[in-house]
Amino acid sequence: MSKTLSFAYESPQEVKVGDDETTFTLICKNEDRAVDLTGSQSIIAKIGNQSGYLRGQPINLDSPSDLHAGQISLTFEKSTLDNFPPGLYSLEIWVIDSNGTSIYPSDNPLSFTVTSNLESGSGTTITTIAFDDFVKAMNKAASTIAKGDPGEGLNIKGQVTSVSALPTTANEGNGYLVNEELYVYTSGAWKDCGTIQGPQGIQGKAGTGISSTTIQYQISNSATTAPTGTWSNDIVATTTANPYLWMKATLNYTDNTTKDFYLISQKGDKGDKGDTPDLSNYTTVTDLNNGLSTKVTDNKNGTIEVNGSSITPADDSKVLHSALTQLSSADMNTVATAGFYQLNSGTNGMPNADAWTIYQVIPLSSFNGVQLACETNKTVLGMRSWNYSNGARNFSNWIQFADDSKVLHLSTGDTASRPTGISTGYQYFDTSLNKPIWYTGKNWVDATGTTV
Repeated sequence: MSKTLSFAYESPQEVKVGDDETTFTLICKNEDRAVDLTGSQSIIAKIGNQSGYLRGQPINLDSPSDLHAGQISLTFEKSTLDNFPPGLYSLEIWVIDSNGTSIYPSDNPLSFTVTSNLESGSGTTITTIAFDDFVKAMNKAASTIAKGDPGEGLNIKGQVTSVSALPTTANEGNGYLVNEELYVYTSGAWKDCGTIQGPQGIQGKAGTGISSTTIQYQISNSATTAPTGTWSNDIVATTTANPYLWMKATLNYTDNTTKDFYLISQKGDKGDKGDTPDLSNYTTVTDLNNGLSTKVTDNKNGTIEVNGSSITPADDSKVLHSALTQLSSADMNTVATAGFYQLNSGTNGMPNADAWTIYQVIPLSSFNGVQLACETNKTVLGMRSWNYSNGARNFSNWIQFADDSKVLHLSTGDTASRPTGISTGYQYFDTSLNKPIWYTGKNWVDATGTTV
């Protein structure tokens, strides 16, 4: 793992002999990440120069609260600096914890400079000069000095995620942020100038949320001015006098304040008249009247007259009268003799019929006939026929009759004679209104849906 040691931004990098108040602020990192040193057992600054190792100085673990993670403060003891002659020195930080000893940096030690103070050497006599003569001499000397080039300032160019992502070369004074660290290019190398981070701001106030919403309605004659009457929790029908429906949405906030929002709607104009329907496939009123006006008259001579046509009823002596024959394990395809049968068990009966179904067999000739299936309440369930072909009796499929409760029954009469106890969808021709009407289960309506 790559461990680094550097000066924090604005930390001094040199100290004078005898100065025991100058403090170096150092940053220990591992893989470009600041190291948490709060759990260390001891931290020692190891100092040396070109001649080798000189001495070590313990560092107080109780660092000031304004230091960031990975930062430590090193203040030289007076006795240490008194023994160090001016010159260039090397520095390592040894961190001892429960896992062992970590030495920062992994590569070459960090350099710092010890400079001399005035007491480091003997002084000489300074020639006395009058102040005015000194000023003239300085002005004359300044006039001979050429103006220097402008100095290089700090120019932050951008931000990268790691030290390895910094440009290999840059202009003097160029800077990049690596996470929260500022690196400045100076003297041909990138220098870590420490963390760029301001103090923590004051905690903001708690946010305000919506606790509930209320929706209410009111009608008005204005589309621009909110009504001042009573609001209803239910939608209110508009009127000719008040054609606008106002909806008020009230937002109730957690700080006990409210805010109202309004939406306005209006009943639309009457639509265009619809197309005339094609009634060519429907029964006319005249045909309906004729179909429902059947008249039967007994002629008193053995015949009846139906709407002017004479009909002779069946000769009772020729009507089939037969007892019920019970069939067990029978095939209805073999039953062709006239009579009534109950199929307790067998095959080829009416689909979905039960053991109480009555079958009536009616031979029409020696070659063909029909079979009828009836319920015990005399309701006809269905029928099928047979004929002989190629010496064999061939049956058609059973034909199931419609459920009579679902068949349209037409009746006619005046308004006062409308039937009762009928099912939804019942059709009735009202002669008082001279038009067909239908029962909805609650009201009678005409073809336009209007209650009549």
